Amino acid sequence: MAKLDIYAELLTEWQTKFNLVGPATLPHVWVRHFADSAQLLQLTEREGAAHRPTWLDIGSGAGFAGMVIALMTGDSVTLVDSIRKKTVFLETVRDALGLERNVKVLNQRVESLGSVKFDTITARACAPLAKLFDWGEPYAAKSCTWLLLKGAAVEDELAEARRRFVFEHELIPSLTDSRGRIVRAHSVRRRR
Repeated sequence: MAKLDIYAELLTEWQTKFNLVGPATLPHVWVRHFADSAQLLQLTEREGAAHRPTWLDIGSGAGFAGMVIALMTGDSVTLVDSIRKKTVFLETVRDALGLERNVKVLNQRVESLGSVKFDTITARACAPLAKLFDWGEPYAAKSCTWLLLKGAAVEDELAEARRRFVFEHELIPSLTDSRGRIVRAHSVRRRR
């Protein structure tokens, strides 16, 4: 909790210089950002896992959901954002929270990651579902779980994604936003 307090302080400080989150959400950081991110952990297969899962957080922005997951689990999390000021913020938070060993911050486009694979891929308020699948599919391990925080237009996004990808999924109501849904997807592959 003390480390989340530090995170909240840094977010408030940096928000005065850069637009990291919607300004109206800042007073509600504990629910709107921290709890919203943390709820993904109940959707992962952690019991009896042979190894700590690796996470890819696409379009990390202010670090939601990836930084919160790294703080709460100690798992290896790669945060990717193409906007330099956001990655400087993420590096500042990572270092202030003592997460240098398990958090990698990359200032680049996700398409240029190379040949690495991840067990779990997350994204929040970043791009439509089809675009997230397009960006992340090359980096998904065989049994990858996708945990994507979405809003009211999720059904339209699913329909669009089905045109280009085959995947299994379930929609899970958000615990922090009555209009929000979490898409938990598996077996994502491009249509041939």
